[in-house]
Amino acid sequence: MRKACFIFVLSVLAISSSYTIINQQKQIVKLEQQLQHEQMKYKIIINDPLVRDAMEAGG
Repeated sequence: MRKACFIFVLSVLAISSSYTIINQQKQIVKLEQQLQHEQMKYKIIINDPLVRDAMEAGG
């Protein structure tokens, strides 16, 4: 009986940790997408001549 309970508890822990890993992987994908979006916005801003001139002027 104890052995069955122990195996059950280990199974529950393994499943819950799997869900945690999957959720973390989804969060990483979401953050990578946000980073790519921000990088694209930065490139667009940097390529704007007015912005570039302002940055070079120190403002």
